[in-house]
Amino acid sequence: MLERFISWRAIEFKMKIADKYRNEVLVAIVAIIAYAVSVVNDFHTDDWVVLSLLRDGFSWSDFLSMENPGRFRPLANIFFALRYAVFHDHAAAYYLVNIALHVTFCVLLFRFLKKLGLPVSAALLSALIFGAYFQHYEAVLWLYGTIRILGATLWILSLWKLHDYIGDGRRRSFWAFAIISFLGLFVVEDLVVAPIGFVIFALFMAPRESRGRRLGPIAVSGVASLTVYFALRWLLIARPGITEEYYYPGLHVITKLWDYLEWMILPPPSHPYFSGFAARSGSSISFIWNAACVLLTLGLIGGLLFAFFRSQKTIKFFVILILLALVPALPLNYKVGSRNIYIPSIGLAAVGGYVISKLAGRLGRPGKRILYGALCAFMAASIVAIWYTSLEYRRIQTLVSGMITDLGNSGIDLNQYEYVLLDHMPGRTIVGPAMIYRFNYRHDVIASNDPLAGRIDIKAAARDVYSKGFPFVVFDYRNGHLVEATNQYLESSRIPETNEQKPGM
Repeated sequence: MLERFISWRAIEFKMKIADKYRNEVLVAIVAIIAYAVSVVNDFHTDDWVVLSLLRDGFSWSDFLSMENPGRFRPLANIFFALRYAVFHDHAAAYYLVNIALHVTFCVLLFRFLKKLGLPVSAALLSALIFGAYFQHYEAVLWLYGTIRILGATLWILSLWKLHDYIGDGRRRSFWAFAIISFLGLFVVEDLVVAPIGFVIFALFMAPRESRGRRLGPIAVSGVASLTVYFALRWLLIARPGITEEYYYPGLHVITKLWDYLEWMILPPPSHPYFSGFAARSGSSISFIWNAACVLLTLGLIGGLLFAFFRSQKTIKFFVILILLALVPALPLNYKVGSRNIYIPSIGLAAVGGYVISKLAGRLGRPGKRILYGALCAFMAASIVAIWYTSLEYRRIQTLVSGMITDLGNSGIDLNQYEYVLLDHMPGRTIVGPAMIYRFNYRHDVIASNDPLAGRIDIKAAARDVYSKGFPFVVFDYRNGHLVEATNQYLESSRIPETNEQKPGM
């Protein structure tokens, strides 16, 4: 009898726990379903460069910036070093950690939105939208993209403690906020705008009678944090001209704002990620796709303006957060990357969840079913897109792995050549970073499918390299394999074979 009672009490306790945290469990399940497929992926592109640095050892200066000398992310890099010490090059373990971090953040976002006073339905919808959002795939499916998840976590934790300080005025709450927000600057440079966001948050959320007392310490904390951050950045990694290569003013700052807003609602067919698929789809599909991108982006802008002027203070802040969090990416004159959208989409998810919740409250049962059906269709389409993208990544990674094997089996010491030229490379296969990890090759790779320059004429490149007297070797992708073809390219380019060093110069 006692055993039955204990068993029943245990079941009852578990049911209470499940009931209490059912929303968190639902958010976690959706986020896991969306990104579980990433476990099958291998490393790709710049992942190999980061792994090479972690494996081979490097200077303190290099550690601070990792593979890009314009960056300053010491805390993120410490995390990566610890992760490498545990997992080495076991890719599945890295992706499990990435998924766990994304799931944790989605749950944190749900609880934070509830803390701000949003209805449970609005907070839940926001977290579900964020968890299944397609544009987060690069932050989860890329080893170094994890910094955006870490940065977003510190953003929300800082706002959480700031909200506590605004409410209770305790020193403990203030110092927790100040420390967390300061550490966030050393995870990813996206958080340099956070101190402005904290002041705006306080202006919206602090009661009028205590607003003046709260704003002073918050502003001082932000100025002090940024001063220390930029001083350390200058002292430890200052390299004149390097950062300016990545961040500089220009017309692209304005056009990038549209580009990022467009990407947040529907990625355009002209982007390098989708240009091949769009070309195969036909001109009519591309036209409809482009038109949909423009109309949806205009709709997004209109919806955000409406939400800002007609919604409560909390939603006004999240509208501002979208634009504020995009600021660090706008001077970056480089293709739009979905990893830069992870933090701005916090605001988009919060506004979207709130608007859908409000609409559902005003609609009758048929209208509510249609609304939630459309939301479910959106989330399902987003998850399908994530899975397709992940499997496409895996296909490319398999191609890269095979090409690396071909290069190794060629028996050629690549490091004796200043240039390795790769012709007829399929799709978006990028072999150079993997060559650094597998062969320690740190010279120049010229591929016919350059991700920035577009298609490159390798015959012309061979003539140019030869004319400058640099040693080089050419590989051609034929019948599913990379084959050494230097002599053939020399002959077809009408370059006389004069060097004794084989296969090129």
